[in-house]
Amino acid sequence: MSKPGKQPPSFIAPERLYTLKGFQTASGMSTTRLFEARKIGIVLPRIILGKRHFVRGSDAIAFIERLAENAQSN
Repeated sequence: MSKPGKQPPSFIAPERLYTLKGFQTASGMSTTRLFEARKIGIVLPRIILGKRHFVRGSDAIAFIERLAENAQSN
């Protein structure tokens, strides 16, 4: 029997605060995709504390919804 590992969340909870890397892991979104979104004017709101970047779950969900709306309109 294998040991239970530390698995990343497979969902984004609106009440949680994620590191940027945690958001990328939970959403499956690459750094390249974040840059592409920024180029078309869709920016992921972040909280910056020193070198650390955090994302509110509610902001992350809204960001994904904006990306989906943009994809459907193209």
